[in-house]
Amino acid sequence: MKKFLVALVAMFCVTAVSAQIDNVGLRFNGGVEVVGQYDLNKTNYVEGRLGIGNSISVTGIYTWHLKDFNWTPEYGKWFFDAGVGASATFSNPVWFAVVGSAKLGFKFNSAPISVICDVCPTFSITPITNFGFGGGLSVVYHF
Repeated sequence: MKKFLVALVAMFCVTAVSAQIDNVGLRFNGGVEVVGQYDLNKTNYVEGRLGIGNSISVTGIYTWHLKDFNWTPEYGKWFFDAGVGASATFSNPVWFAVVGSAKLGFKFNSAPISVICDVCPTFSITPITNFGFGGGLSVVYHF
């Protein structure tokens, strides 16, 4: 199982490095993560996160764009996205997890910037089985 998760995380990393990143930003969640998003089409994208702090974490999430909201059309577009992926945290011991993501965001009309609030349930597989919730606030620049 560990080899499968390592291969899955490596696949996301190689895809992110070899592909042209469409959006970049920072995610604040008690620490700071660098975020890169690669648009697969108009409704799906792959998001990669790299967190460096007391440990190094790498996360890859396949995300579906589910809904646009026309709440404030003069200022921008609200949206809801959700996805699923894998995460590896390199500390002592190494943690592997399955992660989910639910995002409510706002993309400004006047600037290529989005502000996103997310909730990320996490199911840790190794070294112990554990379930938890995390969340964060992201600021993303769209190329």
